[in-house]
Amino acid sequence: MANAIEVVFPNTRHRWCLWHIMKKLPEKFSACKEYNSIKSHIKKLVYDCGCPSDFESGWEALVSRHGLHKNEWLCTMYDDRHKWVPCYLKKDFWAGMSTTQRSEGMNAFFDGFINSSTTLHQFVVQYDNALRVKAQKEIQADFSSLNTTVGCGSQSPIERIFQQEYTHSKFEEVQTEFRSRMNCFIKDTVKDNMSNTYAIKEERLWDGKNADQYHKVQFDPITKDITCSCLLFEFRGIICRHSLLVLGQEDVCSVPSKYVLRRWSKNIRRRHTLIRAAYINSSLQPTMQRYQSLCKTFYEIAEVACESELVSTELEKELEMLRKKFGCSSTMTTNIVSEGGELRYDNVVPTSIQQSSGESGDLLVRSPIAVKRKGRPRTNRLKSAVEKRTKKGKSVSTKKTSRTSIAQCEPTFPNLTQCDEDIQFGSQSYPSYDVSQQSDIAQSGFMSLLNAVHNNYDDKIV
Repeated sequence: MANAIEVVFPNTRHRWCLWHIMKKLPEKFSACKEYNSIKSHIKKLVYDCGCPSDFESGWEALVSRHGLHKNEWLCTMYDDRHKWVPCYLKKDFWAGMSTTQRSEGMNAFFDGFINSSTTLHQFVVQYDNALRVKAQKEIQADFSSLNTTVGCGSQSPIERIFQQEYTHSKFEEVQTEFRSRMNCFIKDTVKDNMSNTYAIKEERLWDGKNADQYHKVQFDPITKDITCSCLLFEFRGIICRHSLLVLGQEDVCSVPSKYVLRRWSKNIRRRHTLIRAAYINSSLQPTMQRYQSLCKTFYEIAEVACESELVSTELEKELEMLRKKFGCSSTMTTNIVSEGGELRYDNVVPTSIQQSSGESGDLLVRSPIAVKRKGRPRTNRLKSAVEKRTKKGKSVSTKKTSRTSIAQCEPTFPNLTQCDEDIQFGSQSYPSYDVSQQSDIAQSGFMSLLNAVHNNYDDKIV
């Protein structure tokens, strides 16, 4: 897969799941006498090393101390350390992901909608229901972010900027960094003509012991740019506690716009909400109908204009004038409220599996035809000699009982038609037929059942 990613996505960064690698430690080192020490040392190297040089020196100490030079798995992991060790990956933006738990967590996305016995037709219907519920939750979260406010934990003007711009969930992450400033202290400051360098000490606990960390923060007084050695902003997109401490020390009241990422903003337009989806009833969304009509017209104009460079340039100028005329802006808020004053897609969706085929609309999907299984058929399995004798004895006794019942029924039921008429008459005239008497019916064939019903009917006549 790694080779295919390099060919198909040459500009992407491929990494391994850190959780799966750390999960293999008991399997690889449980037989060692110093297993607990090795495990603790590896975890400290992986999670605490802030730069590659510290990791490499610590790894050499780990190998030499525990004699792991010949451990094949450990040598392989060290050769590919650029794909899984966090200190080698923090320079790239990963939105905070270091494991595959988010993608694997999508398995729970269909909880309550499908199960192991769901057919293909039911899956298609429930898939639309799951998407509808997910879209509804996103819209409710946007509505909450736009119409409610999470209180600030301090009087910092920088915190208020994030409060006004970020969604509730991301603002809570920023607040965590603001609260953690109390554990950080400025130990040293070096100022020059270009930038100011701060040495920050952060108090931490590791396994119940003090494990203080030191970070270096560089601040440019002119451009207000700030960089921390922890690289939290580059990795997660959230400004770190060390940078916030330095910004407060430099009396900065407003951070540059590049530190307020648009991807976490609540004041943007969700363009995907205008695209028609299978779980949306287009008749209730006139905005979507108008959007589809306008897009069709724009596509027709673009097909003609793209044939000539001069015409394309002129069209771009006209479109730019239209943008200014209608006040188009990338920071326009999403229209999460419909014309009727309700939340879009705000309808109740049953979580139980729908069994009727009429609820799928004009989409008809049938279950696949059952195919023959591989191997020996279930009905033709090999049987033991004892099972064959037992089955043969049962069949012989059943035949004898059936013959006896037929002989008893012949004088009473001259033909099958008369028997059917008597049963129908009895069921209509005497609806209070005692079901409990069915236990007296001998399980010896169809004719014995008719005989028992006839006897019951004669008893009720008498």
